[in-house]
Amino acid sequence: MTVSIGRRELLAALGGAAAAWPLAARAQQSASKIPRIGIIDPGAMWDHLRQGLRDLGYAEGRNIAIEYRSTEETPDRLVAAATELAQLPVDVIVSFGSQATQAAKQATTTIPIVMVAIGDPVRAGFVASLAHPGGNITGNTILGPEVAAKRLQLLKLAVPTVLRVAFLWNPDNFSHAAYSY
Repeated sequence: MTVSIGRRELLAALGGAAAAWPLAARAQQSASKIPRIGIIDPGAMWDHLRQGLRDLGYAEGRNIAIEYRSTEETPDRLVAAATELAQLPVDVIVSFGSQATQAAKQATTTIPIVMVAIGDPVRAGFVASLAHPGGNITGNTILGPEVAAKRLQLLKLAVPTVLRVAFLWNPDNFSHAAYSY
């Protein structure tokens, strides 16, 4: 039986697992306090985060709280939404994409931020390096130049007869700037 999972679902699940790490640590410290996750821009993609948390034994409203702040798809509202979450305060902020992560970074330097689906977190200034992120931001990257060579290695292993590979990139996308040779 083959199981197929889309990119957004995979990234949301990964983000969910990463978001749960600080919650598990804090839950051990304070059994009476219910951990709170802050999410900017609720949507169907976060269903996978909620399912991942349920799989780890967390039930929304029972032993975990999820605070949603919507920007109504208006980028100007991102900082306000992140600031509202930081002021509650939440135990962790989960952000999807560079704009939401930048807003969360502006809102707090102490609350852990788990970024999901970031192009190049080093060039964007979210982390110092992939090996040693530093600060309060962690998460995953989808396009970082550090993984480009590894992707080619994996492609060569999967398709040993490949001789040429073309790489298409968008010069207007900040995350693609590292690929301009």
